[in-house]
Amino acid sequence: MALFDRLRTEPVYNTRAIVQRTGVPADTFRAWERRYGLPAPARTEGNQRLYSERDAATISWLRDQTRVGVTISQAVHLFRSLRDDPAEPASPVADPVATPLPATERQDDPRLGRFQDDVIKALIDYDAIGASRAVEEALALVGIEDVCLHVLQPALYEIGRRWAAGEIGISVEHFASAFVIHKLGALFNLSQPEHGRGPIIAACLEGELHEVGLLLTCLFLSRHGYRILYLGPNLPLDDLIDLTQRLRPPLILLSASTAEAAAHLAAASHEIRARCRIHDEPNPLPPAIGFGGLVFIDRPELHRGVEGVFLGQNADDAISAVDRVFDRAIA
Repeated sequence: MALFDRLRTEPVYNTRAIVQRTGVPADTFRAWERRYGLPAPARTEGNQRLYSERDAATISWLRDQTRVGVTISQAVHLFRSLRDDPAEPASPVADPVATPLPATERQDDPRLGRFQDDVIKALIDYDAIGASRAVEEALALVGIEDVCLHVLQPALYEIGRRWAAGEIGISVEHFASAFVIHKLGALFNLSQPEHGRGPIIAACLEGELHEVGLLLTCLFLSRHGYRILYLGPNLPLDDLIDLTQRLRPPLILLSASTAEAAAHLAAASHEIRARCRIHDEPNPLPPAIGFGGLVFIDRPELHRGVEGVFLGQNADDAISAVDRVFDRAIA
């Protein structure tokens, strides 16, 4: 990073010249400027941006980081730490990798609504290529958590609403669900879930087929530094217990979307706790159980039947709940 300090800081390049030098679209690095304060161009008397050699190098460096899979928020954080730059981003946006915020606090980029609309339209047209293109454009501008919470998740919800209202067929809903699960799965695999604290076993029990919420939570937890063994939907309880007895994870995550599935989850939580005590160990405690799902949000009275920790109403709550479980285990 010392090379940056040797680059000229005189503002001499207009926006078009920077696009040609870096290959980064103007809309992209302007979004970086608004959201993170990088680059920081000068302004002419006519309020036109002028960039320096150092600005061009900064944009190129951020571009290279995002091309190898680093999110723009991570790249900015790394850039500042390498340069020992105490400056804060231009807008008060938390690093979504470290502290995912509730949806109501994080949707500050109006383009996310456009990407959401593009994804919805493409999925209704069975256009996976168009939907993927909209997702990739969004990922080039904002963090993965923002794309998941403000593009993919609400797009799937809106398609489900339209199906329930009879506006579209069930095949569209199935196609959209498969697309979102595929995208979340790809992002999850890229998040290096095999590394970190844990392991955490995550699954939907037999009869529960709605995995989007659990997969989204696992993606965020993986990016937060947890090792996740994601087993997907419709897992028989005996298989989960066999794996738990073998691996002895500190935490199991379960999800339910209906009252019937919640009742099954509650009964399973007691059986897991009873059958997974390790009596020949100094600490015979069974793994903790974290549970979530829309039905537990809509009907809080169902919490009482589960022997476990409610993960909360959003990804931020889930990460905080898991952090508390691990902190207690360490203590």
